[in-house]
Amino acid sequence: MKSRGVNILNKLTLITLIGAAIIVAGIGVTYFVFLQPKVYTVTLSKIGSGDVSFYPGGGYLTAMQVNSGTKITIKAIPSSGYKFSGWTGDYVGAQSQVDITVDKDMRITGVFVPE
Repeated sequence: MKSRGVNILNKLTLITLIGAAIIVAGIGVTYFVFLQPKVYTVTLSKIGSGDVSFYPGGGYLTAMQVNSGTKITIKAIPSSGYKFSGWTGDYVGAQSQVDITVDKDMRITGVFVPE
């Protein structure tokens, strides 16, 4: 039996990306390819006296896995006698509550200093 290859690029008439699916339409046939979203881990830590958490949610959760492109909120709450100094690591900023769009694995540290 003789094997025969097909140059698929010459046969394609349409390639469309819709959400997490790629639709490839060719001559007389359509292919659906479903893509799994990339999952990233966001890890929170702290230096000094205070709490860092994902908001809403809070608690003692120090890591969260989310799909690429997901917007998350992180929050820092200083302990009595301390103030929030800022975020370091894969996000840098001075606001105690911020929204971040996740596009990679991230390690973020909240820094608290004595008042």
